[in-house]
Amino acid sequence: MAKKIKPVSILFADISKSSTIYETMGDQAAQEAIEKILNLLSDVTHQFTGDVIKTVGDAVICIFDSTDNAICAAKSMQQKIICGLPDASHLPPINIHIGIHNGPVVIDKGDIFGDAVNITARVADYANPRQIVATRAVIESLSENSNHQKKYLSKITGKNISGKIELFEIILEDLEMTMIIDSQKLSEILCSKLYLKKDGQELIIDAQKPMISIGRDDYNDIVIHYSWISRTHAYIENRNGIFMVKDKSSNGTYIHPVDSEPVFIKKGEHPITGQGSIVFGRDTSKPQSDNDASDTIEYHVKKEQFV
Repeated sequence: MAKKIKPVSILFADISKSSTIYETMGDQAAQEAIEKILNLLSDVTHQFTGDVIKTVGDAVICIFDSTDNAICAAKSMQQKIICGLPDASHLPPINIHIGIHNGPVVIDKGDIFGDAVNITARVADYANPRQIVATRAVIESLSENSNHQKKYLSKITGKNISGKIELFEIILEDLEMTMIIDSQKLSEILCSKLYLKKDGQELIIDAQKPMISIGRDDYNDIVIHYSWISRTHAYIENRNGIFMVKDKSSNGTYIHPVDSEPVFIKKGEHPITGQGSIVFGRDTSKPQSDNDASDTIEYHVKKEQFV
């Protein structure tokens, strides 16, 4: 296959202080744990339509055609690691650090080469545990409607790299404020769970299952067979610990928090916190002949405690 030059978003995700894992667990157990982590990072890459180029030691190298997808993948990777791997109580604390850069690469025999790859490696080295660092090229490649929060960090240089590289941190939490929070508070935010109850069944939205759909058609996670419900009526999504109800319907969605006034959304979105109920497609002040409870979901957001 001929070599090909292609502009991409390159993402390096490294396990921070992996030597500690080997010291704590021994070589074989540590290697199995690291393989599990890299497999998880690879799965997230594919979830956001990226391609895993290779895993090297304790790092995964991947590329994306979409810069927004690369950043969403990086956030998802961090969230999943912070909230803990399944069946990982025996592991020491695990963190990753991520670097992202945009630029042309040479693709040859399934591998990538070029200055952009070297720059990405340098950016990843600069990043701290639980941090996502991106170059100015990444920031300038984001879509106009992108709402990723970021802050300027520094200019750095790198061996065999001409000029200085401007770096930005991609803020992991999607809170509309600028603040410094400790790792315990960050874990509380990112690892919150949303419990949904309908007709005696419970669903959980968290880092492992970040989104569900509600609608009339059978392919939805929650199916409501009423005429006022759209085929895909709404989504409920975990955005790094902030839970959003996103209405896509003709008749709208009513959110009834326990401790505040009801909210109506139509072709829009709204965050939910605490406890309450969500009614799809009708105003609860207007009676219906059908069983009202069948188009209503009870919700409860719980902040999990981690040590």
